[in-house]
Amino acid sequence: MKTKTISLIIGAALGLAVGAAQAETVLRVGSVAPSKSPWGAWITKVAEQLETVSGGQMKMNLLLDGQIGDEVTMTRQAMKGRLDMIYVSNDPLAVIMPEMELVSTPYLFDSAAQGTCVQHEHLAEILEPLMVENNLVPITWMEVGHTIVFANRPVHRPEDLAGLKVRVANGTIKRDFMSALGTTPSPLSVADMIPALQTGTIDAVNIPTVYGIAVGIPKLAPNITVSNHFRLVGSLAISQRSWTKLSDQEKEWLMSVAPMGKALSAAILGAEAALLGQVKEAGANVIELSDADMAAWRASAADTQAGAVKAVGGRGAEIMAKLEAAKAACGS
Repeated sequence: MKTKTISLIIGAALGLAVGAAQAETVLRVGSVAPSKSPWGAWITKVAEQLETVSGGQMKMNLLLDGQIGDEVTMTRQAMKGRLDMIYVSNDPLAVIMPEMELVSTPYLFDSAAQGTCVQHEHLAEILEPLMVENNLVPITWMEVGHTIVFANRPVHRPEDLAGLKVRVANGTIKRDFMSALGTTPSPLSVADMIPALQTGTIDAVNIPTVYGIAVGIPKLAPNITVSNHFRLVGSLAISQRSWTKLSDQEKEWLMSVAPMGKALSAAILGAEAALLGQVKEAGANVIELSDADMAAWRASAADTQAGAVKAVGGRGAEIMAKLEAAKAACGS
């Protein structure tokens, strides 16, 4: 009888040991990224890579398409430790950390290549301390791409926007820039801007190229001005509370996906031109700016940097100085 009891105890202990060995860590990742988009495809590959390098011991539960709320809501949930990870642009991050918007200052970068270099070679050093102070640990930086104008009438130069009601994302810098161009800026979420276009509440939208085309904006605002006036970035970040629960090995596995961020930049920037070509073939009026028109756009932003630093306050001057140093290191 005792032998049988001991055998049962040993068997149970072995079962628990096997269960412990097979235990896995599942991280819930929230995002508004459409699952059928370059961002959705990229984060799916990241999840697959994490599962591979960890031998199945770490996984991501991807909650895409805004299924658990908007970006600001998800960011706040991650800061509180109620959501493990977020995959968001710098727009919602800037609602909480205004300095995060500086990287989207109008025409901050001299070229797309310079912006990519700053994003992947320098941004962690510049912005990670600010995020950590707000209980977020960035894993890698995310490309969102260039913001352009989708309007109900042709826009070639900044002055063509005067008098229009224009959707902007939340952010002081973006709002002030559009206001300076004579528009009435309307901060609207992506979900709200589509009905606003349908009802004529707004006349145009500022939105990243790939995202705008992915959600069907050209059908409502078919005049597309390739002004590339803002460049949005973002982050795949983990809650500080979730981060501290990970073992050193798990942290190493998670950070191993960081280099994959560069592949996303290449995919998004490549998709911009391809998608603009597709909507042009479908009948949209894609306005590729002449050198003179682009010079006018850049000139319209000539005095925005100092105003942007003042508008965000906090550590804005320090961060802008570091961004300028990073630009110099990357070259034009």
